[in-house]
Amino acid sequence: MEGNYPVLLGNQEIGRVKVTRQGLYYRFDCSCQLSGDVVCRMTVTCGAVTHNLGILAPEGGAFCLHTKIPVKQLGDGALQFGVRPNHKPVGSRFVPISPEEPFHYLSRLQDAFLEIREGVPGLVIPDNG
Repeated sequence: MEGNYPVLLGNQEIGRVKVTRQGLYYRFDCSCQLSGDVVCRMTVTCGAVTHNLGILAPEGGAFCLHTKIPVKQLGDGALQFGVRPNHKPVGSRFVPISPEEPFHYLSRLQDAFLEIREGVPGLVIPDNG
């Protein structure tokens, strides 16, 4: 898990994050190139689990984030780091995911993102208007 990883905004690499282990925690030190027009939030995905790492803040000539999370919360698998605007998409809906029920939004997955609300995993799907 330790190493340097790309940070993606959509499909574009906008920065790098260094992951180091400090006892029972993973430390994340990230630096990204952003316009600064929109507040952005960074996430890490490991397997089927996505964690919110926080808001990128201006530092020097870049936008940075320094944080850590417990090792046991991250799990096993390949790490993927992403950045997205902090605001909820205008006209979006939260659709809970349940293994017992059919999912009626398969055709809308391309624009959706995973979010956990009050302990319930689901997808935030932008409305088409």
